[in-house]
This record gives sequence, structure tokens and C-alpha cells, in this order.
Amino acid sequence: MIFSDTVRYALIALSYLALNRDRLVKVEEIAKVHRIPKPFLAKVMHELSKRGLVYSVKGPRGGFTLTKEPDEITIWDVIKVFGEEYKYQMCLLHAHKCSEFNDNPCVVHHKWEELKSTIVNFFKNTSIMDLTGIEERQFQEVRQS
Repeated sequence: MIFSDTVRYALIALSYLALNRDRLVKVEEIAKVHRIPKPFLAKVMHELSKRGLVYSVKGPRGGFTLTKEPDEITIWDVIKVFGEEYKYQMCLLHAHKCSEFNDNPCVVHHKWEELKSTIVNFFKNTSIMDLTGIEERQFQEVRQS
């Protein structure tokens, strides 16, 4: 899996919020729809709120909403919020950053650098809005079953 559960759940939650921009959404609702552990998701949402990607309203009528338009938040933004961008700097064969091997790179260094660059560019150019299509399809599948 390319994402940690934390990043994956954050992307799912942000996509859900993007589809429900007209209201505040509770953690319980997202957790139930996506079968995500509520305590874990609550921590993810708290961090997203702390970092300014979502706005939190406390209380019985509270919930979460996006602070920006869904097309202004990228997958890369979410990866950075959770400090996981280092994963895309690592050597394929060694437990260090590729930059540490500039003088003596591993045998797949150049191919791996090219692939990593493509992946990071994809993350930087794919927004939460782009992910809502996946979310909408899942809703249709849930409704049909």
C-alpha cells in the first residue's frame, strides 16, 4: 500500500467532506459509511483541523467542513500534513534517502528517481476534487446493495 492508514483515512474523509460541502459532517458518519475506526478517524480529523485543512465545530450540531475548495487541496498536501513526504525520498534498496547515495547510487537509482518523480507529481496535481468521483461511485455501490 502506498499510503499509511492515516493518510488514506484523511483522503477518504476529505473526499467525503467535499461531497457534503453544504453541511457540517460528524466523524461518526464518515466512520460508519467507510467502516473506519471512529477513534482513529477522530485523531486524523483533529490533525487536519490543527493544520487548517478542515474547520471543526464542537457540540451536538457540530462537525467538520473543508476550509478550502476541494480543488485547492492535493494529495501531496495531505501527505505533508502527516509528515510522510520522506517516504518519497527514500532509496528503493537501502533504508536511507536517495540523496545520501549521489556519489555511489544503487543499481536502480535512476529508474527509481524517475518513477518517484512521476508519483510525487501525480500527488501534487491530484486534488481532493479529483477523488470525489471515487467517493460518488462508492455511494452508488452502497445504495445498490
